[in-house]
Amino acid sequence: MGKKLYKTSMLLVFKLIVFSVVVFFFNNFYLETFTNPKFNLESGRSVLDVLNFHYRYPEDFIRFFFIIIVPAIYYAFFRGISFHEKGFVYNRGLPFMNRSVSFENVASYKLLHPQLALSIHCKNGDVFLVADNNIERVIAILDQQNIPGNLAPDEFVRMITSYRKFLIVIIIVSLTLFFLRKIGLLFI
Repeated sequence: MGKKLYKTSMLLVFKLIVFSVVVFFFNNFYLETFTNPKFNLESGRSVLDVLNFHYRYPEDFIRFFFIIIVPAIYYAFFRGISFHEKGFVYNRGLPFMNRSVSFENVASYKLLHPQLALSIHCKNGDVFLVADNNIERVIAILDQQNIPGNLAPDEFVRMITSYRKFLIVIIIVSLTLFFLRKIGLLFI
């Protein structure tokens, strides 16, 4: 593929969502420690008591670390599309599922969001979605390879730009259900 030119990263909005999920599960992990019978025998209630407990009985912490922390770090900071001199490597989530695509096999690209997303269309019909905080850099790399692109907005672009409204609705509904359950009005 040649020398690496650029690597995309997760959008800042999604990094914040991943961070909030980690905080939520960490809070759940911390509070669940107080319900452990082994912890209740020691009758400690401070943060240091929780740390000492997980130091002596690390199996829950190890499980939490590998199920929550490691995937969050991988998806937020390491996963991305690597653009090289002769092509790009599309990361599909796990390292052994990566797919290398030569620029010779790329037919065109289309801008989906003016600042955040574009799609790359291959000659064999494959379509790759690229979302990055610096999409202009990706467009510059594709233009250097003389790949034709379409920068005009269409209905699909307008649909994608409304994702903020969708995220706000999901957050409001989730918080409402959470508080209803906490005060005892919702039994799920």
